[in-house]
Amino acid sequence: MKIFISGSLAYDRIMDYKGLFGDHILPEKIHDINVSFYVDSLEESYGGTAGNIAYTLSLLGDEAVIVANAGNDFEPYMKWMTSHHVGTGRIRINGSLRTAFATVMTDQKYNQISAFYPGAMQLPYTLSEHTIDKDSFVIVAPGNPEDMRTIPEFCRTHNIPFMFDPGQQISNISDDDIKKGMEGAKVCIVNDYERALITKKTGWSAEDMLTHTEILVTTFGREGSEIRKGNMIIKVPAGTPKNSIDPTGAGDAYRAGFMHGLLKGWPLETIGKFAGLVACYTVELRGTQTHIFNPISLGARYKENFKESLPS
Repeated sequence: MKIFISGSLAYDRIMDYKGLFGDHILPEKIHDINVSFYVDSLEESYGGTAGNIAYTLSLLGDEAVIVANAGNDFEPYMKWMTSHHVGTGRIRINGSLRTAFATVMTDQKYNQISAFYPGAMQLPYTLSEHTIDKDSFVIVAPGNPEDMRTIPEFCRTHNIPFMFDPGQQISNISDDDIKKGMEGAKVCIVNDYERALITKKTGWSAEDMLTHTEILVTTFGREGSEIRKGNMIIKVPAGTPKNSIDPTGAGDAYRAGFMHGLLKGWPLETIGKFAGLVACYTVELRGTQTHIFNPISLGARYKENFKESLPS
């Protein structure tokens, strides 16, 4: 089954700060903040939610197709995606705008401060009846706000299962957009902070959300994840990374791993463990598309972490 991913395509600029942001932010001056951080490293890499998820899906052997806009500087990224067997035929290039880019700064407690220039992503993606195959699965990841409205509606209209992942765009879309995005979703994935934001914006508790999405997944970083379906609540332990160099992109890798397990028909607890383990590979390296693995090494590491084998 093809997996169509809507979201952002971006160049990432990733920086490390050797201290803690909180040491230099005065609560009594938060209304008038003016602060600068001296960083020790800067790396540029390929990124964006759609690109990151598609890259990891391709490593897992899934057929990933990106549905997104990119700019006039996208050629190197396009070649990278193609070399990793990601479907690029639905990417639309805008000749007058640059591709989006993100600047991410991480401190020693893995707190992050980000800035994002949307570039070509500021333009909505124009869907046609033939953009997305009817017998596919769709991931709606953070991207153009209008796309996050229209693509879930397209999926509902055509009975295409989809995952709704509002993520970093929760602050930029309305409470009604969040509610409609979740409506009829097979899966909604957020982290614990994002779920709290959704509750604040919509008034929906986790139980309320489950009346609109079939599966609700909440990730807790090093504490693992929680998967809810109906009256069932599954607490899933995290995988164990070999080191923790950079958390950027771990959430996207988790989503790819979850999607892979879901399409395999694995039990939900297994899917959550597998997704958390896939995310470890991103944490262990700098950059969101620098990790590699193969099914044999992934299976062996899963058994080492969880003392059980992956389903065949």
